[in-house]
Amino acid sequence: MLTDTEIYAAELRMWRERFEQHLDQVPVILETLRDQAHPLKAARLAEKVSGGGGEAPLPFRADPVDDCDDLWASLVEFVGEVAERLQEPSPGAAGASWGVQGSVRGIGAGVDGDRAYKAGFALIAWLIDRAQKIHWLGLRDSEDHLFGLIRKLMGRYVAPPIERPSRRRQCVVCGEFAVVVDWVLGGTGEAVCRTCGATYAPEQGGEGDE
Repeated sequence: MLTDTEIYAAELRMWRERFEQHLDQVPVILETLRDQAHPLKAARLAEKVSGGGGEAPLPFRADPVDDCDDLWASLVEFVGEVAERLQEPSPGAAGASWGVQGSVRGIGAGVDGDRAYKAGFALIAWLIDRAQKIHWLGLRDSEDHLFGLIRKLMGRYVAPPIERPSRRRQCVVCGEFAVVVDWVLGGTGEAVCRTCGATYAPEQGGEGDE
């Protein structure tokens, strides 16, 4: 029978895996969205806006721009909430933002894919360094909002998810260290062996759990 300490440790481990796996996707999503939003030649643009005496082509792809702004704003807001609760300054990378009346609306227009990746990495590294403190804060609604957006954008723009090799566990079927818990695509915590395809319920996850 598990002790309260063991149950808490297992719950914390599962929370941290979910937390880190979602945040690990952010830099790649931001880079992908900024790269897809680069200006295109007018002759190749399919999206147009009305104005003046006729229709003028947009100088960018609107959907990736809007999605990138939404993700960046949600991430910066979450970082700000954590910083305020922990009484710490927000990381400098949060300054790569544009906003209206003090409210962050998105990432700066001049930020390209490479800079978006680096800024996103700086923010998620700051959060992951404080993971246990964030767990104690109990910001589940804010987490669910941010993580839901990450899952939506992963499904729309990026696949498969970024994986940390250190998180892979041994499969009891084929013996390979290839079992990965999926918190991003399915959002259920189900584990799948990337070698043989064996699946595990959330409470199993193969051998070698941390």
